[in-house]
Amino acid sequence: MKHALPCLLLALAAGAATAAPIYRCGADGKTYSQVPCAEGTVIEASDPRTAAQRAEAKRIVAAERKAADDLERERKAQEKALQALTPAATLSPPPAASAAASAVRVPKKRSKAKPAAERDFVAIEPRGTIGRK
Repeated sequence: MKHALPCLLLALAAGAATAAPIYRCGADGKTYSQVPCAEGTVIEASDPRTAAQRAEAKRIVAAERKAADDLERERKAQEKALQALTPAATLSPPPAASAAASAVRVPKKRSKAKPAAERDFVAIEPRGTIGRK
């Protein structure tokens, strides 16, 4: 069932290229084939657009892709300019300070052992009593 859409797209692409008929098969009508099947119906899979319409669609896609690329470049430039203006907007240290901080190592403080009253309780069963009643 989940492979029906890719199969349909593949069948439509192959059908458009070879102009072979495509049949909708099965009781549910969700199976497609290039071979005639029982109770199958022929589906029109040819591209009804003219060459001019296909060329216009390709031109529109190219123009939208160019506009999207331009908007992305503009957004990145604005983000870079904003970062340069407001370095204090983040809580992290500036890059030069972080490099210096990584060179100096601060020893970690060792925690003291917790008193018995603060430790978690762990129950241990003696080995000889397991399975006895």
